[in-house]
Amino acid sequence: MIERSLNVLSIGLELRLDQHNILPFPIAGIILAAGAASRMGQPKLLLPWKGEALIRHAARTALIAGLNPVIVVTGAGAVEIQTALAGLSIQLVHNPDWKTGQSTSVRSGIQVLCSQPGNRAAPPRVGTGTIPQQTAVAVLEPALSQAVIFLLGDQPFVSPELIQALANTYVQTRPTILAPFVGEKRTNPVLFDRSIFEALCQLQGDAGARSIFTQYPPTPMPWPDERLLFDVDTPEDYRKLIG
Repeated sequence: MIERSLNVLSIGLELRLDQHNILPFPIAGIILAAGAASRMGQPKLLLPWKGEALIRHAARTALIAGLNPVIVVTGAGAVEIQTALAGLSIQLVHNPDWKTGQSTSVRSGIQVLCSQPGNRAAPPRVGTGTIPQQTAVAVLEPALSQAVIFLLGDQPFVSPELIQALANTYVQTRPTILAPFVGEKRTNPVLFDRSIFEALCQLQGDAGARSIFTQYPPTPMPWPDERLLFDVDTPEDYRKLIG
């Protein structure tokens, strides 16, 4: 099954769960976790995988990769999501309008990064108790972020290596938008330069950040692991993941 197909990469991730990397530029991570998971029939981000909820796995991956701050946008099941993230050095932002489309969650997250230092009320933050003392890092002021990577909580095969590759490619080439491509297929997570944060703040509807791809075509970054195309949307997907 999917989990067993490329064990070398998944083992590499587990070996690094107590490490935190430092990226060359402050790059934030926003994890969109506000949906109702109607196709799953239950809160999919709370489903267990490798001993933890999918949303916790996503948040830890972002932290390990060096994204800072890591912001999780909640909507449906906000209390349960917060509980699943207890002890991680992340920031929680609740989107009360999550039912009206993904763009509202994108805006909720990006507006934190658009705020100016010293003029922003700090979002509620889950504690830092489970980060080992020797690897704990200070949470950066969101307004210092030079770029943001949007992640989805239902992509279990997003790795720290992928996130770091996006960050390093961004530093070298400074694209407006950078997206991984597996063959000809664009997938998530996607990096956005700070120059278009305001455009993201103007999004409408359920297309999310994809709606500005016509105006700002993503620069492709090839990625060899086909598992990146996999996400957990249905009970069948979850059975494939854990089978």
